[in-house]
Amino acid sequence: MATNDPQVVLIQLGIMLRRLRNAADLPASAAANHLDCSIAKISKMENGKQRILPSEVSSLLELYGADDSQTAEALRLATVPKPRRRGTYRDSVPAYFRRFLVLESEASELSIYEAEVVTGLLQAEDYARTLLRAGNPLASQRELDQQVEVRTGRKSILTKDSAPTVNVVLHEATLHRVIGSDSVMKAQIEYLIELSELPNLNLHVLPFRPKPTPSHDESFTAKAAFVLLKLEATGAVVYVEDMGGANYPEDGHVIQAYATAYQRLRNASLSAEESVTLMGKVLEDVYGQA
Repeated sequence: MATNDPQVVLIQLGIMLRRLRNAADLPASAAANHLDCSIAKISKMENGKQRILPSEVSSLLELYGADDSQTAEALRLATVPKPRRRGTYRDSVPAYFRRFLVLESEASELSIYEAEVVTGLLQAEDYARTLLRAGNPLASQRELDQQVEVRTGRKSILTKDSAPTVNVVLHEATLHRVIGSDSVMKAQIEYLIELSELPNLNLHVLPFRPKPTPSHDESFTAKAAFVLLKLEATGAVVYVEDMGGANYPEDGHVIQAYATAYQRLRNASLSAEESVTLMGKVLEDVYGQA
């Protein structure tokens, strides 16, 4: 994920430093002692919440035994200057979501649940544009175009080298909730069917009438959409967005609760093949004349 947005770069650098520290099998206290600072400062650095001096980065890289390519990339990130004017990401993406974009691009696996609209990673352009315009009706055309570019550009992670495994459960309601028009919905569902052919995408639809399961997962409900991300550097991370912004629960029990919730929703969902069949049926029966 190449960008010169300073906040995004700071998060990328933090993730890289934590990954190198873990690879060196060193606790945060060792890094803190090396820099003669607090463990809290190391935590803020690794979570992209505090700017890091290039000299501090160099010192940590030496401690971690980073190789030449790792050193070059870390120092590049550490020396990205602050832009004199606001850049594309800063103009078009809320601060809380810039962090998610970095985590999404770094994840080795994503598990996504969405109950009302198609999740952003799988949105077709017209569907995304309709949602973004509705969410910010006062945005200029330039701002809207930037937002659409960021959202649709995210799909590149699906086909990049070492692409993550992406598991998605979409409630059947997402196929019937008309966003924009029937023609927009038809294009979106056709796009989902096309994407379902990707080998690293496991797309499942949770039907209105799920089959009974031994643990009664067919009656289990989640109160909000969420994304569970697995990262090599930090382990599992949960992202939950609401009207006021987003939350990243850090408590291990909470993260496990979301992992269990995703599995229960998946248990009640159709298989990948059955999901494609259902999407085709909705496409024909509901949007066939679009």
